[in-house]
Amino acid sequence: MTISLLQYISDLKTEIKSWDNELTYYINEITLLNDRLNSYLNRNIDEFDFKKLEKFKTCNTELLGRAKKLFYEIEGFNDTLILKKNDNKVSDESFDHYQFFKEKLDDFANDFMCIKDQTVRFTISSL
Repeated sequence: MTISLLQYISDLKTEIKSWDNELTYYINEITLLNDRLNSYLNRNIDEFDFKKLEKFKTCNTELLGRAKKLFYEIEGFNDTLILKKNDNKVSDESFDHYQFFKEKLDDFANDFMCIKDQTVRFTISSL
């Protein structure tokens, strides 16, 4: 089944806007979680809790860097994903690039949820 190039471009622009919104959400959540971790680190806590919180903060910082890289990668999609092939079909190359990015975004989302869950569980049980 093929779709028209115009329909593909329209769908892709909608998807790109969705990715942009999703990554903005993650960046905001990570920033808020880092603020919360900083607050906990300023408390009088034992060394084990301090090291655990530092580990979570390091993971969050890495996630924030990954989110920003993905965010900047989205900016290039308008030029790289919209390729013409026979003026009416989507090329395999553009579809593969799109799928690869979606997988990276899904992996990031899973990593984010895992780190956030671990952080919240630890803070509830220990602090």
